[in-house]
Amino acid sequence: MVQHIKKQSEARVPEAKCVVIVYESSSIREHAVRFCERLAEGGKPTEVEMKWWPFQMLGEQAPADDAAQMAARADIVVFAMNSTGDLPEEIKRWIERWLNKRGEREGAVVGLLNREDPHEMASFRQIYLRHAARRAGMDYLSRTPPTDKRAIPDSLDSFSERAGQMTSVLDSILHKYPTTPPRL
Repeated sequence: MVQHIKKQSEARVPEAKCVVIVYESSSIREHAVRFCERLAEGGKPTEVEMKWWPFQMLGEQAPADDAAQMAARADIVVFAMNSTGDLPEEIKRWIERWLNKRGEREGAVVGLLNREDPHEMASFRQIYLRHAARRAGMDYLSRTPPTDKRAIPDSLDSFSERAGQMTSVLDSILHKYPTTPPRL
């Protein structure tokens, strides 16, 4: 199902943003729906094209081909799933199909992992997604910073802006000189 969400009604619509959402079950899909609603809130008026794919469809040839083409051009690829265990092989194969087709396009992979313990260590699924995002030259987002009230910043531009900011912690790390010479 393709879903179009307009953030504000205007006669002129800027470039469409493409978001692909892959979900493991209908209950976890609801978590992804809330995430996507927050993604579409605020910021500049834009139309967001969202395509939803359940895991089981990605094991079928024709839907998997369509989903791979869309993920290759997507700005954001969201994985809504449980955190336990390893990813099914058909999902890994699907990820590999679109990964190298992205070229130099920027984007983000978002891991919306349903966790029983929010402080648990990274799962095999999260590690796989993180490495896949790195190989594609994409950012990997898995958690909301504790001081942020929203799920993610308003746009991909705000990711870039935040990455260039100098925080007091980073400044103190960069300007702290060792008191003893390094041992050789």
